[in-house]
Order: sequence, then C-alpha cells, then structure tokens
Amino acid sequence: MPAANPEKIKLVKELSRRDIVFAVARKPHTGQLFCGCSDFSVCEIDLDQAKPEPKELGRHDSYVTGVALAGSTLVSGGYDGRLIWWNVESRSQVRVVDAHRKWIRGVAAAPDGSVVASVADDMVCRVWDVKSGRLIHELRGHAERTPTHFPSLLFACAISPDSRQVATGDKVGHVAVWDIQSGRKLAALDARN
Repeated sequence: MPAANPEKIKLVKELSRRDIVFAVARKPHTGQLFCGCSDFSVCEIDLDQAKPEPKELGRHDSYVTGVALAGSTLVSGGYDGRLIWWNVESRSQVRVVDAHRKWIRGVAAAPDGSVVASVADDMVCRVWDVKSGRLIHELRGHAERTPTHFPSLLFACAISPDSRQVATGDKVGHVAVWDIQSGRKLAALDARN
C-alpha cells in the first residue's frame, strides 16, 4: 500500500464539541466513533449520519482519557483510575474495575480482541482479559522518577498487529516492549530525541 500523501487530505466533516475529546476509537470499516471526553462522558458518534450527534454510553467520575474497542466491547479508562467495559451493541455497562491507583493515561486493545492494556501515573501497565475482566499481568519496569528527580508518568501503550506484544512509553521517552503471554520484558528502547 503506498504511503498517504498529506497534501491530498481533505476535510470531509467537521464536528464541534464544547468539551475536550481525549481519546477516540473507531469501529473498523464504519463511521462509528467512540470518544472519551473531559466532561467525564463516554460517547458514540456515527459519522455516517447526515447530522452526527453524540450519544452518551455512560460516565466516569473524572476525565475519560482512554478508549479501546475490542470487537463489540469498548473499554474506557479515566482519571478516576477505573476501567469500564461497555457492550456497544446493547449500549450497556458490563463491568467496572478499580484498575490503577493514579490517573489512567491510555488504553489499547489487541487487534484480535482478546486483551486490553492500560497505563497510568502509577507507572504500571496492566493487561486485562476482555471477556472476563480478569487481570492477566502487571508490567513494571519504567523508572518512577525522571533523571531530574521529578515523578515520571506512563503515557502510552500500543499492542502489536499480531496481538503478541505490548509497548509502553513514559514521560522521558523510555519505551519497553513486553510479551503479552508471559509478561516478560522483551526490549527496552530510548526514544528521546
């Protein structure tokens, strides 16, 4: 597949919101989006509609900073430290888990829909079974303090296309790659500058 040419990108639709959208997940091959917002809501927007209007699925107790779609299950994470599982077909809440002791910064779903990973300011990546909500692994290995002695933050996570590895990234540019099945660290990279 050839690389996209940014000069050929054109605006198709523009939506405005009064709040901040922190995270977006898209249902593949559709215009259906799920958003995590600063008004504490998790909402769905169908861009295929003539006049797309957000429909709230539910709420967190603080900012919603991560959403990940695993099949018909959406998992949202927020500054309240909770992960919430939603059934997007029935538009209902499935479960709530007190996942982290500090703000959740990101949530990622495996392409095969089997697991989600969450990262937070507690410097832990947790890997969860999507169907049961069971904690599979706690991945620890990022320094809790920056080289200048400030608290670090675990900002990002991404799962490989084959659903076998998860990468985590912290405030100072350290990246760790983990094996999802065993929880073992496979690589550590320095992505600063």
